[in-house]
Amino acid sequence: MVYAVVARCPVFGGKVASFDAAKAKAVPGVKDVIQISGGVAVIADNTWTAMEGRRALEVKWDEGANSELSSASISNCLLMGPSVPGYAARKEGDVAAGLAGATKKIEAEYEVPFLAHATMEPQNCTAHVRADRCDVWAPTQNQTNTQNVAAKITGLDPKAVFVHTTFLGGGFGRRFETDFVGEAVEISKAIRGPVKVTWSREDDIQHDYYRTASHAHFRGGARCGWVARRLAEPHRLPIADGSLRPAEGQLRSPER
Repeated sequence: MVYAVVARCPVFGGKVASFDAAKAKAVPGVKDVIQISGGVAVIADNTWTAMEGRRALEVKWDEGANSELSSASISNCLLMGPSVPGYAARKEGDVAAGLAGATKKIEAEYEVPFLAHATMEPQNCTAHVRADRCDVWAPTQNQTNTQNVAAKITGLDPKAVFVHTTFLGGGFGRRFETDFVGEAVEISKAIRGPVKVTWSREDDIQHDYYRTASHAHFRGGARCGWVARRLAEPHRLPIADGSLRPAEGQLRSPER
């Protein structure tokens, strides 16, 4: 078995423009460097050597339409949310009148960024693709999609794909996604042998399927001190919708 790490574009939705593998291949123990759909894989006789090879790898990225997107621009987009009419989850009483007659008013805003799952164990997967069978060893929370992804990449019937679920090392929903599985299967198919793909902690934080960013604006009021019933306007909570989902290539990480 060999070991691999993947160099991925720092901008979601970006792709490889070109790469020079000469310096990476010069690292003792590096066996090959190949391009896959998600980046460039460095294959070696152990994980540390693969990481050293990746450090030496020279890649030029086509960052695409999201090259200028940043945390600041996403925050500005969310700030515009309260000015756009939203959906009322519940209506009760006359909020406008209540606020107008309140003797004490409070207004506050809260914002949270995209947050990584930061599982205790970064993503990893071992795959062995053969002509008539594919075996996948992965800490997955989604065996069905793992099987389907492997079948699609290999062209095999799903019944010929065998998923061996390992301990998760923390899941929190992150391992419901199968991006790390696809990488391993694709590399194994290319090299015609078993491979273990390991993500570093930096890889894991930078290429997560993040908890969405949000900005909340609250207004509230009270009459007769704080004993009387609190009157509050339903808070407005704009969140990053599908157009800002990192999974679909819309967030730059790390921040500029």
